[in-house]
Amino acid sequence: MVPPAPTPSARLVRAAAAERAELGRHRERLLSARESLRAELRAIEASLRELDERDALLDRVAGPPAPPAAAVAIEGARPASRERAPLRGPAIRRAAVEVLLAQPEAPQALHYRAWFDALEAAGYEVAGKDPLAVFLTQLSRSPVVRRGTQSGVYELDPGAPRRLRDRLDALHAELRGIAGTPSATADLTAIRGRRAALTTQITQVEKALEEAEALLGPRVAAGPAGPAPVAAAG
Repeated sequence: MVPPAPTPSARLVRAAAAERAELGRHRERLLSARESLRAELRAIEASLRELDERDALLDRVAGPPAPPAAAVAIEGARPASRERAPLRGPAIRRAAVEVLLAQPEAPQALHYRAWFDALEAAGYEVAGKDPLAVFLTQLSRSPVVRRGTQSGVYELDPGAPRRLRDRLDALHAELRGIAGTPSATADLTAIRGRRAALTTQITQVEKALEEAEALLGPRVAAGPAGPAPVAAAG
């Protein structure tokens, strides 16, 4: 006959309970820290978007910033096409699209490294410690650029203005739909939250549409171009 396993002692049970309680408290601390970091990251992303928008506004109102005197002296011996202030924020993606559209072979897609090389060859400089990474980040934020089917390849999206207009119409329609007098059983908190979310989305889509139409409006009106080859990275 096999003797039964010994019953855990009261001391062991108390120790295990105390250990579980401590693990639970530590888990709560970690979850709280994770949520704080997520909130901080969201705040940082919002601040970066705000800086991009302010950069774009300043570019429209006052034009690109003039390079400092020291930089002008250093660049004096280089070709005039290089005497441009480093690109920042939305100006990077605007220049990237313009450079692609100006290519003689008219490619509709490029590997991001080849695209970056084309931008530099056109005389532009991207500001930042890692210009290629900054360029890729801005390229991925462009409302008229999407990921291609090949790894690292990005392509123009000529249908972006029309799609953004349709999205804007749908958001406005939904906002109008919840703007009326709510029923007695309506969840007013949920309605206010949805209204605020819709207003935020409308603002974002309007900005994206403005950028997309500025870059592709005339070309979209002229009709889509035929297929073009994809250039690989060098």
